[in-house]
Amino acid sequence: MIGNPSRHIIPAILLLLVCWVSLSAQAPTASKEKELYDQIKAFSLSGGNVEVKGLVLKRDRAQMTFDGTFYLTSPTNGIVTGAVFIGDGNFSAEVPPSDFERENVKRLLGVTDVITADFKTAVLRFTDDTGKLIVGTAGSGVNDRAQKLATDTDARILRESGANLPARLTLSILNNEKPGVFFANFDGGKRRFSFLLDHQSRLLVSSFGINAGEKGLIFAYDADTYDIEIWTGFYSLEDYQRRIVSYSDVQNIIDIKSYDMDLDLRDHKKYLRLRAKLGTTVLQPNVRAINFVIGEDLGEFESWRLKKQMRLKTARIGDVDLGAVQEDWEGGLTVFLPRPYQAGEQLDLDLMLEGDFIYDTETIENCHYPRSNTSWFPRHGELDRATFNLTFRHPKKLVMASVGERISEAADPEDKDVVITKYKMLEPVALVTFAFGPFKRYSDSIKWESGRKPTPLEFNSLPGDYLAIKEDFILAELNNSVRYFTQLFGEYPYPSFGAAFHPFGFGQGFPSMLMIPNADRARKGTYRFIAHETAHQWWGNIVSWRSYRDQWLSEGFAEYSGVLYTGQRDSRGARDEFISQMRSSLRDAPVTRTGLGRGRLVDVGPIILGHRLETKKTAGAYTTLIYDKGALVLRMLHYLLSDPQTGEGQPFFDMMGDFVNRYRNHFASTDDFRVVANEHFAKGQIGKRFGVTNLDWFFKQWVYQTGLPSYEMQYKMEDQPDGKILLSGNIIQENVPDEWAMILPVVLSFGPNQYGSFQVLALGKSHAFQIKLPTRPKKVELDPDHWILSERTSTKSL
Repeated sequence: MIGNPSRHIIPAILLLLVCWVSLSAQAPTASKEKELYDQIKAFSLSGGNVEVKGLVLKRDRAQMTFDGTFYLTSPTNGIVTGAVFIGDGNFSAEVPPSDFERENVKRLLGVTDVITADFKTAVLRFTDDTGKLIVGTAGSGVNDRAQKLATDTDARILRESGANLPARLTLSILNNEKPGVFFANFDGGKRRFSFLLDHQSRLLVSSFGINAGEKGLIFAYDADTYDIEIWTGFYSLEDYQRRIVSYSDVQNIIDIKSYDMDLDLRDHKKYLRLRAKLGTTVLQPNVRAINFVIGEDLGEFESWRLKKQMRLKTARIGDVDLGAVQEDWEGGLTVFLPRPYQAGEQLDLDLMLEGDFIYDTETIENCHYPRSNTSWFPRHGELDRATFNLTFRHPKKLVMASVGERISEAADPEDKDVVITKYKMLEPVALVTFAFGPFKRYSDSIKWESGRKPTPLEFNSLPGDYLAIKEDFILAELNNSVRYFTQLFGEYPYPSFGAAFHPFGFGQGFPSMLMIPNADRARKGTYRFIAHETAHQWWGNIVSWRSYRDQWLSEGFAEYSGVLYTGQRDSRGARDEFISQMRSSLRDAPVTRTGLGRGRLVDVGPIILGHRLETKKTAGAYTTLIYDKGALVLRMLHYLLSDPQTGEGQPFFDMMGDFVNRYRNHFASTDDFRVVANEHFAKGQIGKRFGVTNLDWFFKQWVYQTGLPSYEMQYKMEDQPDGKILLSGNIIQENVPDEWAMILPVVLSFGPNQYGSFQVLALGKSHAFQIKLPTRPKKVELDPDHWILSERTSTKSL
């Protein structure tokens, strides 16, 4: 799992503490922009009503028909921003042209091509021209039921998803976004659901984790799981027509270059107080409002997003107080600027926040962690990279562990019971975290084969009276694995490396620091686990994924890296066992709320769908497909890029190292990776032998499709007049489309430790091959090492 991840002299420290006392109780300053927000939030239906008959509203792929009455808001800044409909209506939306979207809608709703629904009420929020299109017989009455629907719907959407609709509309108006935003919630029919069209993708990114350029969603809330159920996501009709789309990050308002954060943890059982200074560059023209995410993943369960959220206390530029909004249940906040900022301008923000965001573990006393390791500080966009200066003020009896280099650790001159610990990360990274507890530090150093300066290595463990942990084993595994991956993928870039103990059943690999349980048993599962998390230094940190569709570049790559390491650290048998388990997992049935579902996990969807693979009817799909299948896809590339004469895999590792170097300290998409793999494959021997110049076909099949073929090699051997042996036959390929192609290895055994190999092409249902051999082999096997992913691979002598 990936979670990524010494300035103040004494008078300044004292001043800062005074500021906390004076400012912590203040709300963000009022402003004209805040007044605009308050008007939109009020959702007052004072704009009259309109009787309509057969009114049709079209919004992208959705068509809504209304017979009844609309109740409208009065214009705000000249724009009607909301309406409530009561009457009879129908909703219709074609499912996007995607096999996964059609299958997902079929699983969740029982339909395939068109989502249809009736409704009795609809609550609409918008900044586009919807208000102008609602025309009919005008009236002036106010309806209490309509007003209650307006008020309740905004609050319910906020609670269920963390999305603050009034804040989104306010930002759209202030920043003059075109096209505007449209949202509708429908009820009173067979289903309660919502339709969202956000051309700038802001709510899709911040509240739904959809950041691959999609413009809209159709979704519903699942009260049983306290989660949003996305029925379908879609690009705009224009995007589909152009057959090209930009990633959501091109719509980012700012680029955060640096964080300078002071964390007050002195009374951590009650609050985390955070002062965050953000050095940013404006990316869009005429910016008057900026949205941030924070605590967005706390969720509705046990009201954590309500009770534990980090709350904005003040927002400033220099000495200028800014208006800002952050509602209860919101997974973020919005800051208003005193003037329009233009693209390229530098903007330094000073935010002060406070919340009960520290989790005190019940299993291990006095160990403390953020409730979410990835969302405790304000961020804009997805995985934006920045440098970090971190100052922690914490009780003297507790030890702080964080990412990067520890600069200093000294008693607070103003309080003998407090320690000030400072860390810095000068490499731009996406995510950082921390942990503090009664840690005992164990140190070593990483001595590099290249001869460069050793890198400090540290494990923040627990004293023996808390928990017995074999620290020397963990340090050795951290040392071994980071040096191993440096040889394979390129130089480790961070100033230190290490880990901190956390008492949970999973790991997270932040830049320079892993969060791991007491994984200290010398067995293959432990080797794989620590190596997987270590590999995230390259896959997730040095190079991060660009969108949720590219997450296999992190988890699948780390998983395969862990398997490779285990093969070296333990045995080839351990490696093969893990590969067999991963292959088998693809054939498992998905889990539903009532038990096992139908079909196989491999058929749920392609790995390019990321976290959207996981639904209430396909539990387990994300882990199986992104981790396991992602690793197996990378393993196939390992084979295709290897030297077929020697079996040497260095060309594959050269490609992986090249990928790291090209996208170091940056994000990469699946398509970026495909381009790098293509260049190296074109120079390789396997591609040249078969006249194949790129891997576009490979990515189409294994990343963008769901096929799982079965292969059978049928062969015979015949003596030739020249004394050689003619090996000929057919490769039978089943359960995939006719155009499916794959290059497979054949291994020949001539005697003890005497082997040979060659490659055969599988194309269509049956493909013939023949090859002359110098002598008759004792055994012929198709892909005995399972390089190529399949449901079944077999060899049959005719």
